Amino acid sequence: MEGIQIKPLKVGVIGCGLIAQETHIPNYIENSMSELVAVCDVEKNTVQKVAEKYGIKHTFTDYRELLEQNLVEAVSVCTPTSTHSKIVIDAARHGVHTLCEKPLAPTLAEANEMLDAVSRNKIKFMVGYNYRFLPNHIKAKQYVSGGRIGKPILIRGEVVTAGPYRSKMDKKHYRYETEKRMGAFFDIGSHIADLFIWMMGNPKEVFAFFSTHKSGIRVEDSSVVTIKFESGILGNIVVSWLNLPDYQSMANNKQIEIIGEKGKIESDFFGPSLSIYCTNSLASKIRGKIKITPSAFDPKIPDEALRWSYKKEIESFLRSIIKDREPPVTGEEAREVLKLVLAAYESNKSKAAMVLR
Repeated sequence: MEGIQIKPLKVGVIGCGLIAQETHIPNYIENSMSELVAVCDVEKNTVQKVAEKYGIKHTFTDYRELLEQNLVEAVSVCTPTSTHSKIVIDAARHGVHTLCEKPLAPTLAEANEMLDAVSRNKIKFMVGYNYRFLPNHIKAKQYVSGGRIGKPILIRGEVVTAGPYRSKMDKKHYRYETEKRMGAFFDIGSHIADLFIWMMGNPKEVFAFFSTHKSGIRVEDSSVVTIKFESGILGNIVVSWLNLPDYQSMANNKQIEIIGEKGKIESDFFGPSLSIYCTNSLASKIRGKIKITPSAFDPKIPDEALRWSYKKEIESFLRSIIKDREPPVTGEEAREVLKLVLAAYESNKSKAAMVLR
């Protein structure tokens, strides 16, 4: 009802690594719908520094103690993927609404257990595929569904990004950081896979090649994955962890490209812009490819749009709890992404195409 002040939700963040400190924590603090009352991390020094920096009252090194004290109504799970299932299941048992960072889980069995617990305990559960909130990807999806480029034929996503090889990372931590992310396709490829399924529907068949170019690393840092969708659309995902810091020179390697019978869309992976060419558009006939920035972002500052996507993700999660409605990125959708990701790893291992069921 208008004019009624909604009491902020008491929120905790479990895991105080980079993603928590750069996105979840500041966005909960800045949002009037939430009050960040607790943080948790297995490293005592880390959690204390975070609490001091942001003025957070309660700190924990064991997430179970946080849940048992009934301090929070909702949590963000920002821990390594291998730990997601046990934390989400325990949060569900305590009736705590949960936003879980992607990917959902390392195995389908764990994902199923998580979603069973979510369903039994009737909590709101959302998975952090924040790229869906970028206005350019939303516009691209609208253009496709609206028939602007005709029947889609091909979709391609290519992202070359520093990932764990970023300049600030000490090389001695490369192995730990890459394994924590479970590989480049699990890490960044799952974001592209989510966008593909969101735009094109369910995949039917997957074939993948993985490789590792950095010495001493035990997971893949480059991958090429080909997908056939149930609709007959073909997809291709290319991802690599590679530290090439000049963003503009690498811009074409951070894109989602959709080709249809009557045109083409190119959407910046990190935002904020997209380009469209339509054979039946007068503007395209005169000017060729038309570049559009759907919201008031500076195309020269891609991180601005990406930060905004995290803000919208947190806002959507909180609003789903307050309004008692389904979150925009459900656990079931994240499970479909996981099926594709796991099929790619199995394909690379078996050197054969994998049929998804």
